[in-house]
Amino acid sequence: MVKNSNYLLTAFALVFLTINTSQAQMKNGKFSPVERDLEISRVTLENFLKKWEGAPLLNRIQKTESSYTEGQGATIFIEAPNARIFLDGRMNWSRELDTDLMDTFYDNEIVALQQQRLKSSLAHFLHQFSSYLPGVKVNESIIFHFNIHDPIINQEEDPATSPKQPERTYQISFSIAQADVLNIESNKLSVEQIENRIKTSKK
Repeated sequence: MVKNSNYLLTAFALVFLTINTSQAQMKNGKFSPVERDLEISRVTLENFLKKWEGAPLLNRIQKTESSYTEGQGATIFIEAPNARIFLDGRMNWSRELDTDLMDTFYDNEIVALQQQRLKSSLAHFLHQFSSYLPGVKVNESIIFHFNIHDPIINQEEDPATSPKQPERTYQISFSIAQADVLNIESNKLSVEQIENRIKTSKK
C-alpha cells in the first residue's frame, strides 16, 4: 500500500495523463499495448523515485526514458547523477571545491550503499506497482538502467575531473524476469523476496 496520499494522487494524475496520451497515439498506430503500459510504468517510477520516502537515495532522479526490445524485454533508462549531500548550506556550485567534496564523500563504501539503496527502492516499487508493468513475454525481463555521474550545473561547462571520479561514474542495471513479476502478485512476495530476485549488472 502507498502510505503517502499526496504521492498517490500525483502518481495517478500522471498515469491518467499518460494513458490519455498513449490511447491517442495507439489510435494513430504509434503505440502497442506493451509500449503503452511501459510508458505508464516509466511515469510512475519517475514520480515514485523522486518522492521516495525510504533511506535517502544518493542520486538525484532527473529524467527517464523507455524502450522495448523483442526477446530482451522492457527497459526504463534513468538519468540519476550523484547527489551533492554535503549539508554545508551553500547554494552556489564551485567546480574545484565541490569536486574535492565529492571525492571525500563518495568513497567505495558510499558508492556500494548508493547501489543498494537504488535496488531497495526498486524492490519497493515492484512490490507496490507490479500490476502497472507491461506484459512482456515470459522469457523476457523488466530492466531498470541507471546512468550515474557527477551533476553538470552549467551545460556549457564540463564538470571538473579528479582521479577518484571514475569510481562514482558508472552505469548499473537492475533486472527482474517476467516470471518473477508474475509471482509478485500471485504469491504476494515480500519486498525482501523481490529484492532477492533482482539481478544486478554494472559497467
